[in-house]
Amino acid sequence: MRETSPNLTWKLKVLVFGICLLTVLNSAGLLVVFVRQSRLAFLLAELDEQLEELSETSVVEFVSEVARNPELREERFQYSRNKRSHERHHPPELHREEQGDMMMMMTYSMVPVKVLVDLCNSTKGACLTGPPGLPGLPGLDGIPGYNGTDGIPGLKGDPGSEGKRGRRGEKGDPGEKGETGDQGPPGQKGEPSNDIISEGPPGPVGPPGVPGPVGPPGPPGLPGPPRNRSHRATLHSAQKTVVSGLSNSVPNDDTLDIKVAGHMREQHFKKAECIIKSVTSARNVAKMAFTFGTWMPDTALPDDGRIWVAEHFLGGDMKEYEDIASFQNSSSSQIHIKKYFQGCGHIVHNGSIYFHIAGTFKVGKFELQNKKLHTLAIDNALYHNRTYLFNNSKTYFKLAVDENGLWLVFASRMDENIMVAHLDAKTFSVISYINTTFPRTKAGNAFIACGVLYVTDTKDAKVTYAFDLLKMKAVSVSFDLRSPSGVLAMLSYIPKSRHLYAWDSSYVKIYNVHFWSDE
Repeated sequence: MRETSPNLTWKLKVLVFGICLLTVLNSAGLLVVFVRQSRLAFLLAELDEQLEELSETSVVEFVSEVARNPELREERFQYSRNKRSHERHHPPELHREEQGDMMMMMTYSMVPVKVLVDLCNSTKGACLTGPPGLPGLPGLDGIPGYNGTDGIPGLKGDPGSEGKRGRRGEKGDPGEKGETGDQGPPGQKGEPSNDIISEGPPGPVGPPGVPGPVGPPGPPGLPGPPRNRSHRATLHSAQKTVVSGLSNSVPNDDTLDIKVAGHMREQHFKKAECIIKSVTSARNVAKMAFTFGTWMPDTALPDDGRIWVAEHFLGGDMKEYEDIASFQNSSSSQIHIKKYFQGCGHIVHNGSIYFHIAGTFKVGKFELQNKKLHTLAIDNALYHNRTYLFNNSKTYFKLAVDENGLWLVFASRMDENIMVAHLDAKTFSVISYINTTFPRTKAGNAFIACGVLYVTDTKDAKVTYAFDLLKMKAVSVSFDLRSPSGVLAMLSYIPKSRHLYAWDSSYVKIYNVHFWSDE
């Protein structure tokens, strides 16, 4: 049997002893660490309680001070209300400085440091500071701190650089044609021409003429009304275009005065019977492409079939058709009238187109044969800003022709009543003005027949008002015209055929006119 070496036994004993010693030391060290960690946890718990108590005490004192001090309360209120607007309107540098003056309390409320400093100063040094902290333990690293609360949002960054411009999209389909406004586009300045003739200021009164020879005495006439200047002027202005064979100047002798009075009484007697009883048998003549427009045969010349058409309520050209067959075949000639027309109140009379010059207080007379344009200013008339004479047809000036000559209907700028001017077609001047005292806001459209103005209601359904332009008084008239639906753009009486033309809901219609005198 082999014996164990004494040298080996000694080394084994030393190794076992060392292991036991290290085990004892490690156990002692772990025990010390555990004791110190428990003490540190206890101290941290006490610190949390003290800080919480200090926080609650500070908040209570701060709230009490704010309640006692209105200035602090106002400052706090203003801060809460203007926080977002303050961030939007102040530069980032100023905002960062103000953030430096703020402190986070345990209640997660933002309190200005300046307010706390002022509070400390006002309490004579009794500042809201907590007790000194506990000394740290030597030789040991502190445990990790608690996660802090989320800070306030940062400032909005500067806008980035503008990106590259995208490619141009495809061209869209053209939109529908809209209604044109009152004022037309300015035209190009033309060269001076002698074709456009504007009225000038009235010339001086000429010297009286040499009296003519006295003619043989005529048969005694009817006794006339008392002579005075205003009555004679009224007689002349009312009958200037009716009495044939009389001078266009103001009568200056008794014989002429009696003749005018006799003619006027005869005319008044005829007009008393020449009142419209009804209009019937509306028949369609043509279907138009526009809701607004004017259909115009010549009101004076023999009916040769020619037709003039103004499409829409604003434009610079009109169309002339040889007859209704040419219209159906769309065969027309273009007429440039040198100015833009406005509304649907134009007429063709004795070879001339009469129309309202758009955007002005003037009416124009365009001679079809020599292409000359004459203008006539109508003072104190409404002519812009959509204060129409007839709203339904967007018309400021309405021209009309009847058995007594040429008339112009418009609205007065003074009282917005409907006015009628009797015009001299040859000299293109105003003979007289007549105030019907009827407000334009109650009128839909109008026409003149046998010296009487007929006005429709606002829906253009029936004629509800009439005014005798020769007797200067209203006439009791009422008759149906059309259904209240759709848009009535034009009404025009043609004396040679005694028909009433209408542009109604894109259709041109003709009415038969029946007078009381027809029975």
